[in-house]
Amino acid sequence: MELIDCGTSGTTRDVPTVSWDSLELPDGWTKSLRLLSGSDGPRPVQLEAFSRLRLLENRRNLLVSAPTNAGKSLVGLGLLLDAVRNGGRAVLLEPLRALAREKADEIAAHRKVLAAALGIDLQIKLTTGDYRLDDEYFSAPPPQTSHLIVATPERFDAILRNQSFQGWIDSVTAVCIDEAHLIGDPRRGATIEYVLTSLLCRSRPPRLALLSASLGQTDRVQNWLSPCDVLRVSERCPPLRKFVAALDDRDDPESILTALVAEALKTSDASVLVFVYQTASTVALCRVLNDRLSGLLGPKGAMPYHAQMSSDHRQITRNAIDQGNSRCVVATTALGLGVNLPATHVIVRDVTFPGFGQLPITDILQMAGRAGRGHRPGTATVLLRNSDSWSAAELAKLLRDEPLPEMVSSFDRPGSGVAGSKQSSAIPSLATLIALQLARHESTGVTHDNLTRFFLSSLGGQKIAGLIDQGLRWLTDPSRLIAFRNDAGGYQLTTLGIRAVSSTLPLEIAAGVGQLIRDLLQADSDDRWLSQWTPLDHLLLLECLSTRFTSLRRFNKSLPDQVHSWMESHPSDTPVIYREWINGDERTSKADQFLGSLGIVQSTEDSWKTSILATLRVIILKERGQGVSVNDLERRWSITNLTGVEEQWRDQQLWLIAGLRNLLETRCFYYCLRENCQAADARVERIDEILRNMRLQLSGLQEELKFCSPLGGILKSIRRSQESRIGPGTMRRLEAAGITSFTALAVLSVNQIVQLGIRRNAAESIYSYVRRRLQ
Repeated sequence: MELIDCGTSGTTRDVPTVSWDSLELPDGWTKSLRLLSGSDGPRPVQLEAFSRLRLLENRRNLLVSAPTNAGKSLVGLGLLLDAVRNGGRAVLLEPLRALAREKADEIAAHRKVLAAALGIDLQIKLTTGDYRLDDEYFSAPPPQTSHLIVATPERFDAILRNQSFQGWIDSVTAVCIDEAHLIGDPRRGATIEYVLTSLLCRSRPPRLALLSASLGQTDRVQNWLSPCDVLRVSERCPPLRKFVAALDDRDDPESILTALVAEALKTSDASVLVFVYQTASTVALCRVLNDRLSGLLGPKGAMPYHAQMSSDHRQITRNAIDQGNSRCVVATTALGLGVNLPATHVIVRDVTFPGFGQLPITDILQMAGRAGRGHRPGTATVLLRNSDSWSAAELAKLLRDEPLPEMVSSFDRPGSGVAGSKQSSAIPSLATLIALQLARHESTGVTHDNLTRFFLSSLGGQKIAGLIDQGLRWLTDPSRLIAFRNDAGGYQLTTLGIRAVSSTLPLEIAAGVGQLIRDLLQADSDDRWLSQWTPLDHLLLLECLSTRFTSLRRFNKSLPDQVHSWMESHPSDTPVIYREWINGDERTSKADQFLGSLGIVQSTEDSWKTSILATLRVIILKERGQGVSVNDLERRWSITNLTGVEEQWRDQQLWLIAGLRNLLETRCFYYCLRENCQAADARVERIDEILRNMRLQLSGLQEELKFCSPLGGILKSIRRSQESRIGPGTMRRLEAAGITSFTALAVLSVNQIVQLGIRRNAAESIYSYVRRRLQ
C-alpha cells in the first residue's frame, strides 16, 4: 500500500464569539436555533444568514455555498420553519431516499420543542415513493396534514405532474433543495431543474433556498433565482488532512482498513466513521472490525448505520458514539452526503459503485469533510483499489485541489446537444420535460411558443429552448405515440402518454411497451400470446427496455444452455417472449424481432446475447423473490456482485412495475384495436380481461420482489389478514435466527418470537396467524 498525502485544507481559527441571544431574533427563534445548532452561538454561515441577511425578515431566495459541516443545513431549515410559522407548507428536498429519511428523523426528534418555541402545530412527514420500505408509490397523493415535508426531487416532481394536486402545491410557500449542485448531474439534473423552473413560473412562487458544499461560480444561478441573496463561506473549520491509500494486488482491503482504524483509535478520544456502498456491507464490516479490534472500539464495538434501520436504532447508534460507547460507525455512502455523526477520522472504503461507476469527486470530498470534531482537526483517508477507475495520482490531485464546479444546467454539460451525435442522449430527457408541460394542459394542449417561453425561464434557457423541436419529434414519432399535434396546432399527450407521465414511468419504456403490445395485437388476432403472458414476461420486458440494467456477468457459450435448462425445469414460469422469440442460438433466435418491436436496433447475434443476459437477470429476480439466498445464486450462476447491486436493482424494478401496471389499460390501445385491428366488441372485452390479469400479475411481482424471503408468503398473508405493518426487517431478523419456514414458526411462543428481536405487537400478529393456520 502507498499512502499519499493530499494536503490539509481549512483553518484552526475560532468561530466568532457571538451568542444567539445577541442577534435579537423574533420570539422563539433564539431557543429553536440554539437547540438545532447544539451550540450557544452561530457558526459563520449562520451568523451571516440570520444577522447580515436577516433571513427571517425578508422573502428573497437564497443560495448557500459552504463546506461540509459549516452549518448550512440549519440555515435552510430556519427558512422552512419560518414559512410554516407564517401559515404555509414547507418542503425539504434531499437527493437520496436514505438521506431524506435521516433528515426527517433528525427534525422529528426536536418537533415538540420547536413547536412549543415557535408556537406552531409542527407535523413532519417523509414521502419518497419507496414501495419496498414504505408501501408508497411515486404517484401517490401528497401528505395532506403535514406542515414540513421531506422528500426527494423525483417524488416532488411526481406531485407536480398531477393536476389534482395543484391546490396542495399552492399551499407550499418555501422549498429548500439540499445538494443543489446536482442540478448539473446528467442523470438527475433535468428533474431538479424542471422542479425549480415550475415553481419559479407559478403565479405566487414559493421562497427557494439552494444549499451546496460544491459550488464555484454562482452569478448565473443568482440571476435565475432573482431576487436572490448569495451566502458564501469558503474556509473550512476545523482543518482537514487528506490521504489516498493506494492498494496493490497483494493488499487485502479488509486488513488495510482494519489497520487504519486501529491506528486512528490509538488516541483515546478519537472516533472513526467508515463509508461503504452497500447496506449489507455495514453489518459485515462491523463484524470484521469487532472480531479484530474488540479492545479498541468501545463497550458497544463498531456499529452499523444505514437507512433501513429504524429511527430508534439509528438514535441508539448516535447516542453510542456521542457517549463514547462506540468509537467506530460504518455507514452507507448514501448517508455520506449529509450524515451528522461527529468523528475525528473518516475512511471512504468504496469509490466505485457496482452498476453506477466512479463516484464523483464532490461526493468523496463531502464524505471526507465529515472528519473533524468541534475545533479538533480531522483526518480523511480514501481507499483506492487497482480495480477502481481512478488513478492514484488523479484522485490525490483532486483531493488536494478540491475543485468547485460552476453551477450549470445538465443541458450545458457535454452530451446534451444535437441529434445524430453522441450528445443526442439529452433528447429523451427534454422530451420528458415537454411531456410534463403537456400534462398540465391535458385537454387543450400547448403551443410551441408557450413551450419556448417556459423553457427560456429555466437555467438552461436558450440551450433547452433550441432543442424543443427535437423533443417534440421524439414524442410524436409514430413508433412511440406519446403525443400528437392537434387540429389547432398545439401538442397534446395521447392516453398512453398521460398514463406514463402520471405514473412517472420513463417515456422510453412506455413507448417500447406500447409499440410491442400494438405489434402483438396486430400480429395475433386470437391474442394467444397475450393470454399466455406470465409474470416473467413483464420483468423481461422491463429488463430489455431499462437503460440502467444491472450487469451480473459476461455472456459466454455456456449461459444459453444454463438459461434453457432453467426454463425446461420451470415450464409454468417460462415467458412467452423467451419461448417464441429468444429461445434458440445466434442463428435461429428471433430476438432481433422482439427487440425491434421495442425500438432497440441491434444485429441478430447481439440481440440474442442481449436477450439471454436479460433473461438471466429475470431468473435471478424470480429466485430472489422466492427467497433463494444470494450465495446460492452467485454460486450456481457464476455471478459475483449481486450483494452490491440488489437493493438498488429491486428498488428500480418495483418503481418500473408500478408504472407498467398503470399502462396496461384498454384505453391506451383502444385506437389500435378499433382502427388498426378492426376489433369487434368481443375482442375488446377479451383484451380488457387479459390486461386486468396482467395488472394482477404485476401486483404479485411487487410483493415478491419487496420481500425476497422464504417467509415472504407467510408475512404477506399476515399483512392481508390483519393489516399489520410487518415488513422486510421482521423477516430478516427471523431468518438470521434460523427461522425460515412455517414449521419453524409454529413451535414458537410470543415471548420466544420477541426474544428474537421482533416487536411484541408484530410477534403477537405472527403467533395469532400461525395458530389460525394450525386449526
